[in-house]
Amino acid sequence: MSLTTRVGLLAGAAALTLTGVSNARPAGETSNDDVAQRLAAAEAKIAAMEAAQNQNWLTEQRSSEIRGLVQDVLADADTRASLQGTGMTAGYDNGAVLGSADGNWLLRTNVHLQQRFIFNNRDDADTDEESDRYGFEPTRVQLFLSGHVVDPSWYYLIRLNFGAQDRGGGSVSFIGEDSSSDSNLLNAYIGKDFGNGLKVQMGAMQSQLLREDIVATQYQLAVERSTVNYMFNAGYIDGVQVSWEGDKFRAFGQLSDGAHTSNTTWSAPDTEFALTGRFEFLFSGNWNQFNDFTSPRGSEGGIMAGAAAHYQKGEDGTAAEDIDTFVLTGDVSWEGNGFNVFGSVMYADSDALGDINPLGIVVHGGWYWDDTWELFGRLEWTDFDVSGVDDFGIFTVGVNKYFASHNNKMTLDVGWGWETIPFSADVTGIRGDLTADEDGQIIVRYQWQFLF
Repeated sequence: MSLTTRVGLLAGAAALTLTGVSNARPAGETSNDDVAQRLAAAEAKIAAMEAAQNQNWLTEQRSSEIRGLVQDVLADADTRASLQGTGMTAGYDNGAVLGSADGNWLLRTNVHLQQRFIFNNRDDADTDEESDRYGFEPTRVQLFLSGHVVDPSWYYLIRLNFGAQDRGGGSVSFIGEDSSSDSNLLNAYIGKDFGNGLKVQMGAMQSQLLREDIVATQYQLAVERSTVNYMFNAGYIDGVQVSWEGDKFRAFGQLSDGAHTSNTTWSAPDTEFALTGRFEFLFSGNWNQFNDFTSPRGSEGGIMAGAAAHYQKGEDGTAAEDIDTFVLTGDVSWEGNGFNVFGSVMYADSDALGDINPLGIVVHGGWYWDDTWELFGRLEWTDFDVSGVDDFGIFTVGVNKYFASHNNKMTLDVGWGWETIPFSADVTGIRGDLTADEDGQIIVRYQWQFLF
């Protein structure tokens, strides 16, 4: 309302008021109080009219703005729909996902980061070698690409590692050293789920031999798998796998080019063939809870037992023709409300390092003293079955701090090797002792892990 209009209305109201007063009373008898009251009432009416007019103006402006905003949103949605074609979906579901609207095509990405500090002290006797070694490393920087194509029954996994460590291990393996051509590629397989628990997959995958190997690196209890695991494991293989899972029993069968042969050419391995079989029985609990080694407070209790065997034959017409290897293992896992226990036994009949029959044992367990802090310990031991070589053993204790389960956790542990260690394994932090009379090696490891 303009100032001119306001003044005009006020003047008119005043004139009417004064006129009414003059008509109602004889001259000279007009009350000043009466006039003031009537002027105040007129001003109140004018203010109410002005407010109503302004409010209507604001409502019209708001409506116009909302109409424009809705039109912009609809235009943007039309643009996005035209780019998506069939209506692509995106979001986060245990990883960043992109998928088709009908659910038949899916790509899920995950990233796994492990940053470590390692300190090692060994008895160097009378040598000039430095007894202490320490430093930082980006142990694992892994990218996962997984999902399905055509329909959810056709699945795939690609797993790449760009960190300082890939498959682990050291200079001693009872099955054979890693012969892969590209250490960045860990997994690359495609598979078909036929339903009722039956699956078939082909490509580069984890050997289903040792349970420590089967549990992924991001779900371990200590900073790293045991050194004994890397002495007996078959690592990543290239081949085909058939598996079946029921409510209480599951089984895996693998035909491959042999241990540590993932991402190799068909003519590269020195193995005629390799067979791996694993069987597991679930006494209680569910299969998913045994994807890792820990069991937070409030977790369901469960017990699982497993047994596996691996046999590979040296390839005819090569230097490895007479090298055959057989590995047998058994393990038990027990998880409860805030505690966990695991134990495994490994036996090998190997020609790779001569005619020997080494035996290995790993036992570890953890206990939560509150909802996010876990204390753990591990004992690992091996009899090499080699004359003049001491038994190998390491005792480790440590703590886990879970900020967000495995997605954000810190681990600190300390290991002690009480006998001479005849080989090195960077991924576990040990160094080979220089002479046979050295013992008492100490390994301190700190790790910060992200998984998303």
